[in-house]
Amino acid sequence: MDPFERLIGALEEAGLWRGLSSDRASEIVRGLVSGLDMTWPSGGAWRADGEDLAEGEVEEWLAGMVGSLGDCGVSLVVETRSGPYDERLDSYRVAVNGKGLDLYFVDPAERSLPLALDPWMDCTVVPAAEVNRLLGEVGSERRVGVFWPGGNDGFSVLGPEGVLREAAAGIVAVDGASAFVVP
Repeated sequence: MDPFERLIGALEEAGLWRGLSSDRASEIVRGLVSGLDMTWPSGGAWRADGEDLAEGEVEEWLAGMVGSLGDCGVSLVVETRSGPYDERLDSYRVAVNGKGLDLYFVDPAERSLPLALDPWMDCTVVPAAEVNRLLGEVGSERRVGVFWPGGNDGFSVLGPEGVLREAAAGIVAVDGASAFVVP
């Protein structure tokens, strides 16, 4: 069993889709296994490829969460203020509900080179942390957890934090300590 299949099984076992009909839960699992991002009331799962996020896809990633976060009481507005390939600017910056998040700065001498130790991780964890801060502000028990953060196989899940941590416990034992984070 590959790590992603192990994760989906652990999420299912921990009860992420408890409360949904078995048909809907099966539909979600099939969609995830086939590579789709999936949402359900107050929850969802989205690919979070660190490289893609660092190349300018943070707004798209977070925009996919808008409906599910709305179910949790969080209104989310995301805007890219400066992209990594904008020759006139020196950073990759997004705004979440008007709050600017500097994801990384670029080297003025080498415009394609981020001035960050790990821009893939930063572009995954910083936006997820802001979403989690907003969830906390509205008193939601749900959080965005990121499995394999900053990696090409990064995967984010919105669900009850306890369920995410329970699912992570099994995969972290097999895949290593950096396999899961709730920023």
